[in-house]
Amino acid sequence: MSASSVFEKPTSSVDLTPEEQRKAVEEWKRAAGQLFLSSRDAIILVDSAGSILTWNPSAERLYGWKEVEVLGKPFLELVKVELPRPLGQIENILRREGYWEYELKETNRQGLQITVASRWTAWRNSAGVAIGRLHLDTDLTKLRRGEQQLRVVSGHLLNLRDEERRKLGRDLHDSAGQLLSMAKLNLSLSEEHLGTVPPRAAAYLEECSKLIDQALSEVRTISYLLHPPLLEELGLAGVLPWYVAGFSERSRVKVTLDAPKEMGRLPRELELGLFRILQECLTNIHKHSNSSTANISLSLGNKQVRLKVEDQGKGMAATATQSGNEGRTSGVGLSGIRERVTNLGGHMQIRSGDWGTAVEVVFPCVEISMEPV
Repeated sequence: MSASSVFEKPTSSVDLTPEEQRKAVEEWKRAAGQLFLSSRDAIILVDSAGSILTWNPSAERLYGWKEVEVLGKPFLELVKVELPRPLGQIENILRREGYWEYELKETNRQGLQITVASRWTAWRNSAGVAIGRLHLDTDLTKLRRGEQQLRVVSGHLLNLRDEERRKLGRDLHDSAGQLLSMAKLNLSLSEEHLGTVPPRAAAYLEECSKLIDQALSEVRTISYLLHPPLLEELGLAGVLPWYVAGFSERSRVKVTLDAPKEMGRLPRELELGLFRILQECLTNIHKHSNSSTANISLSLGNKQVRLKVEDQGKGMAATATQSGNEGRTSGVGLSGIRERVTNLGGHMQIRSGDWGTAVEVVFPCVEISMEPV
């Protein structure tokens, strides 16, 4: 049997007698040759009923059973495969396309769950008749565990960064903000005690008063951007109208907000993550898109939270939306948004063109308090 024949569409399926089956397996092994024995991937050959006909040494190492212990046993039951769809549907795909692949959860002999990249192909004889399946399984367990550990570390770093921003925001408001307010008050008192002063001196005093007002405004703005105090008190629904209005006033970008009026409180980490993602999107629109408008949509349903931010600007380079190259973004940018989305277990989609850019994030959420804020 040639290697290419594995990918041909089967014309039908048939059950073989034990002797026919034995000869077919021997023929297949001869065709596979040394690849069957030396492959680092697990190779499993099953009959039309899904029972194991043979598997290679890598399968023995991956699953923990010797080949002689598993012959004739149903493979899917043996390793307790968690299929993403009914087996019948997968078999229909194999009949139609001859190939199917998915990342599966399985269980080895020791009872430990493993993750494999599994590729199934139809196994058939020289006449094109389907007589079984060939499974090629690549162990991803260590890789997925490593990724999970990285997500935990990344999430911890994000939490530390958010906590530091919260502390900086409060310190700015409580220290520099208060000092500037006192300086403004002292300057006003000084003007009252000085009485009439020369025009040039009066101009200097007025300029100092304006500079203090400007500095006080900047400190308050930076403090709110680092950590909006209303977020903890009112939640996302309460802080969004305030933040959007302030952003529109400062940036001259007209922003429309579509959010539930009676939205309850979300988990604290999710509310903060959504707010930071929105901040970054609006910052990018203001700095890079040349768009005069932006649309924000926040919705809840089917135990999901969906946030979409759109502009009508010049769009982004394809590499920025596909490969993570941040293109026209700055600061934390798309990588920061992706990092937050990943750590919160969500999904992210970016569409961009001459019409503008749309960033959409979706998060699973089962802890929604529907009491209005």
